[in-house]
Amino acid sequence: MSTLLTAAGVLAALLGGAYLVAVLDCLSRPGPRHVALAFTLPLSEALGLLRQEDLVPRGADGFLFRSAPLIALAAVALAALVIPLGPHAVGFDPTIGLFYFIVVLGPFVVAMMNAGWSQNSKEGLFGTFRAAAHLIAYEVPLGFAAIGPVMDAQSLSTVRIVEAQSSLWYGVWQPLGLLIYLAAMLMVSYRHPFDIPQGGSELEDGVFAEYAGSRLLLLRIALDALFIVMTAMAVVLFLGGWRGPLLPGPIWFLLKTALLASLMLWVTRYVPRLRQDQMLGLAWKVLLPATFVNLIWVGVISLLFAGGRG
Repeated sequence: MSTLLTAAGVLAALLGGAYLVAVLDCLSRPGPRHVALAFTLPLSEALGLLRQEDLVPRGADGFLFRSAPLIALAAVALAALVIPLGPHAVGFDPTIGLFYFIVVLGPFVVAMMNAGWSQNSKEGLFGTFRAAAHLIAYEVPLGFAAIGPVMDAQSLSTVRIVEAQSSLWYGVWQPLGLLIYLAAMLMVSYRHPFDIPQGGSELEDGVFAEYAGSRLLLLRIALDALFIVMTAMAVVLFLGGWRGPLLPGPIWFLLKTALLASLMLWVTRYVPRLRQDQMLGLAWKVLLPATFVNLIWVGVISLLFAGGRG
């Protein structure tokens, strides 16, 4: 029974998080902002997709095409299990929580590649290749950026990492690690300016080109849920998690997550979409060298002030 309640709670949290991202995305768009419309537009779009007929393209791989949205959503749900809203409000707290988090996100990329490959269309095929390039680009910077907090906390447990920030958030003295993580986070979740697997009008939505109805809705929910889950992990790693004065821990955690997500969506609105070569150049020529600088900095500070923080 407790397992079912945990699963239901995680699923409800993902749906709520995806809705929040959709609302924030509407509010961050340039031009006049209508708050009421921002809250109702995602719901009306979801209802519109549910009324559409689900079609499998001629010549497509039916199994891969149908399973891709489910795999994507399942991967995000499994990753969300290790995110702690409080010291005792976590679905799953293994000693290797952060490693588990990064590993279980792998099937999400597989789902995106399956979604494009299975369509038997050139738009989907190009989107698949771009999704594969994303995996190569973000995996190393993301892992190295997350190592900084692990080095100082001396633990992979997400709960322990938050507890180690009792006196000073890691984002304060590891700002470079935070920036690298945020850039990799946008790549992981295929958000603008790294949304080239969809490609907008260039690829006619790329990996989503032949999707419609409930399957397209599931893919969009999975993408928005992934963005909020990655943002929540940034709060865990660099912004003190649930820690804060006066308010209960879970409230602080949700506020930090919502504010960081709003900031990221607003800032990236004014950044042009990067080409494939620009994205790979950023990953390998900028982010990767920066991770080594960050690790050296964290190692030196951790040795000099061992026991002085947390």
